[in-house]
Parts: sequence; structure tokens; C-alpha cells
Amino acid sequence: MYKIFEDLIEMPVTVWSWFIKLDTGLKFAFITLVLTAIPVAVMACNFLLSRKKNKQDLTSDTLAEKLYDKLDQAQQSLQSKDEEIRGLKDAIEGLRDLEEQSETAKLAADAEKQLQEGNTDLAKALFRQVAQNSVKKGKEVAATEFEKAAQAYRRLGALAYLDNTHEALEAYQEAVKLDTQNADGWNSLGHILLRIGELDKAGEAYKRVLSIGESQTDTEIIAVAYGNLGVIRQTQGDLAGAEDFYRKSLKINEELGRKEGMANQYGNLGNIRQTQGDLAGAEDFYRKSLKINEELGRKEGMANQYGNLGIIRATQGDLAGAEDFYRKSLTINEELGRKEGMAADYGNLGVIRKTQGDLAGAEDFYRKSLKINEELGRKEGMAAAYGNLGNIRATQGDLAGAEDFYRKSLKINEELGCKEGMANLYGNLGIIRQTQGDLAGAEDFYRKSLKINEELGRKEGMAADYGNLGVIRKTQGDLAEAEDLWLKSLNLYKQIGAAPMIDKVQGWLDELTDAKGNK
Repeated sequence: MYKIFEDLIEMPVTVWSWFIKLDTGLKFAFITLVLTAIPVAVMACNFLLSRKKNKQDLTSDTLAEKLYDKLDQAQQSLQSKDEEIRGLKDAIEGLRDLEEQSETAKLAADAEKQLQEGNTDLAKALFRQVAQNSVKKGKEVAATEFEKAAQAYRRLGALAYLDNTHEALEAYQEAVKLDTQNADGWNSLGHILLRIGELDKAGEAYKRVLSIGESQTDTEIIAVAYGNLGVIRQTQGDLAGAEDFYRKSLKINEELGRKEGMANQYGNLGNIRQTQGDLAGAEDFYRKSLKINEELGRKEGMANQYGNLGIIRATQGDLAGAEDFYRKSLTINEELGRKEGMAADYGNLGVIRKTQGDLAGAEDFYRKSLKINEELGRKEGMAAAYGNLGNIRATQGDLAGAEDFYRKSLKINEELGCKEGMANLYGNLGIIRQTQGDLAGAEDFYRKSLKINEELGRKEGMAADYGNLGVIRKTQGDLAEAEDLWLKSLNLYKQIGAAPMIDKVQGWLDELTDAKGNK
């Protein structure tokens, strides 16, 4: 401020001469104008300096991570989470570009401040306005404006993905209409469609990503597309097809040295092995993924693999070991605010409590899991929680309540095309019918379950179905057929290494042998 007055004093004589000739009123007005301008100039300088300081103190990477951790509402997978972080970073950088433009500077600066508090509303509104303006210009001036509009819609979608599925879906749909050759737009659209259970449409979106990657000879895009297509195949029950895609993605990631991608695909391949009943193979893949995630400090990936290793231990009958892994996973997920991960951990801990006979504790965990999944709109998680609550009711002898939960779960799994879930529910409904004395109805459900499990090559499910069908035959007095079915079940459980079920089925066979000996 003092420098300004010094400059006034040092003005050329001609200016002073002009000033001296003014009458008193004009002199007063001139001085008032200068004094009024000083605080305005100071405020403008402070505004520009604060924006510069903000950008120096909080990079787009840091703010993207902060925003995702604060608003993480529905992570599809660790791979999609990585992609969402990149989308958020692009949105933040786009917002800062708007801060450099006079007509949007104030709104963009305010929007960034709100983003730091976790509020995306103003930023989304701004990107929507930019997109709409660009579309209008594109119709009147140049088609390149459509690409700008698509970019704005992608940025809007990245922000909406965190807390508004419908808004994100609409944004990404607009983005791919306006820019059909942008892989990020199609990939993000696929994630949203997968979230809401539109598997076929999600698969089509990922195929577009693959096509774009191939046309541009972009191996990183191709690797991402293969991984996502593998998720679709696995959800649909095509394990061979899923593994083929995961292997293709893994190979490219290894060639590129992309450790994040390698960790993702090792985890996916572990899931395939687990479904097939190859627990040793599954654990080997999970350990590989865990090691890379630990090296990279990727806590989300570590949590995922701890959870997967817990499932291995639970299947082997090591409940203490399983709970230890689940607790490790839950601790990380709570630290990160990863609600989907927390929901999965609560569900797994509920299974532990139920196995231990603590039905109240199990139901409490299942309810926590259900509540989170309902908040997130995660149908797959809701289906799992409904199925688990059905198991509680069945154990309590409330068959009507159990069937109601099972039906809710089955309906969702059928909508999603999730064959593994459908097989589990058919088996559970078979137990209900069997308990009610409807052996024909029970066998029909068990056969439906067995057919799907055989298609999937799912040994644990097949073993359960053979065991249940054996119980039907024993009840009907066909001991020879019962023994044959139980031997098939026992053999499969031994291949898996499921100690508790091995003991259970062996007990049935021992009783059968005793019954034969007493005749």
C-alpha cells in the first residue's frame, strides 16, 4: 500500500500539472477512486495468491485420494478404484483449468473449496453447464466442441460415481454418445452398468474399450478391458472364459511392468481357483497379490487379500485363523472408509459366529452388512446378506422366515445372472423342503443346484449337493444310492481340504456301515 503512494509522488510533472488544475471536487473524487481501488486490488491479489498456494499445497493426486477416501461409496473392484482415482484427478485438473478462465474463475474456485470438504454438488453443476454449452457450440460452430462436452460429462461422472449412481450413469451415457472413441468413457460406463447388475450391457461397454485399445494399439487399455471382461464372465459363471481373460490381462501387465494390474489379476485368478475348490492354488495367487500390494503400499489391495485368505481358512475349518484375517481386513477398510469392504468383512465375521453357534452375534454382523449394501445399492452384497439371514432363520426353526430371505436373495441373483449365488439358494431352498417333509420338492432344488455347480466346476457346491441328495436317498430307504452319493461328496471335500465337512460326511458313512452291519 505504501508503494502505491510512493508511485503517486513520483508521477511525471505533466500528470501533477493536470491534477493541480482540477477543481477541488474533482480532486476529491479522483483521490476517493484511487483509495477505493486499493482494497479491491489487494483482495484480487490475495485471491490469486490463495489459489496459487492452494495448488501448491494440495496436488490433484492428493485431493483425488482425499476425495475418494471421504466419499468412497461403491468400489466395484480395486482395479476400478484405481481408474476412478485417475478420473477424479482429471476432474480436479479440469476444475483448475476453469479457474484460469475469467467467466468461470469464481465458481470453479468455490467448487474446489467444496470438494476439499467432500461436497461435489457445485463442481458437478459447473461441469454440466460446461458440457451443455459445448454441445450448443458444437451444433453451431465445430464438432470438436462435442469432445469438450464429452470430457466435461466424464468429469461429472467421475464425481457422481462416488455418491449418485443414476447421475453417473446418465453422465457417462452422454459422454460416449458425444465421443464414441474415448476408452475412458466406455470403461466408466461399464463399471456403472456392472454396479447396477446390467451384465450384458456392461460387457458390451468393455468390448468397446477392447476395440478402441486394439485400434489404437494401446496395450494398457487392452489389459484393462480383458480384466473387466473377465469379471463379467466370472459373474455369469463362465470360469474358463473368465480365466482366459484374466491370463491375457496378466500377461500384458507383466510385459508392461504394471504391478497394480498384476496384483489385480493374481487376485482374480485366486477367486477362480477358490470357486473350483483348489484352495492351495487360490492361496498361492492371493499371496502373490498380497505381496505386490504390500510392496506398493496399496492398503485396499491388502484388505481384499486378507479377506480372501480368511475365506480359505474358514473353508479349511480354521475359524481362529479366518477371523484373524477378517479382522485385519476390517481394520484397514474402516481406516480407509471403504464401505463395500466393511460390508464383506461383516458378512464373513457373521459366518464365523454362526459356525460357532452364536446366532445373535451372527445376525448382528449380517444386519450391519445388509445396511451398508442397501445404502450403496449393491445388489450382490444385498443378496449375500439376505441368504445369510435366511440361514439364521432356518437354524432357529423359522422355515417361513428362512424361505422369505432365500427367495429375496434368489431373485437378485437371477437378475444379476449370478450362477454361483443361484446354486447356493437352490440348495438352501432344498433344505427347507426337506425339513418340511417334501422330499420330491427338495430333490428338485438339489438337482437344480447340482446342475449349475457342475457347469461351474464348483467342487464345494457339488459336494454339498451330493451330500444332500444322499440324505434324501437314505430317508427313502435306498442305502446303496445314499452311500454312492456320500462317497462322491466325501471325495470332493477331501480334494478341497474342507476338514469340517469331511468329518460330517464320514460320520454319515460310518452310521450307514453300522446300519448295514446290524441287519
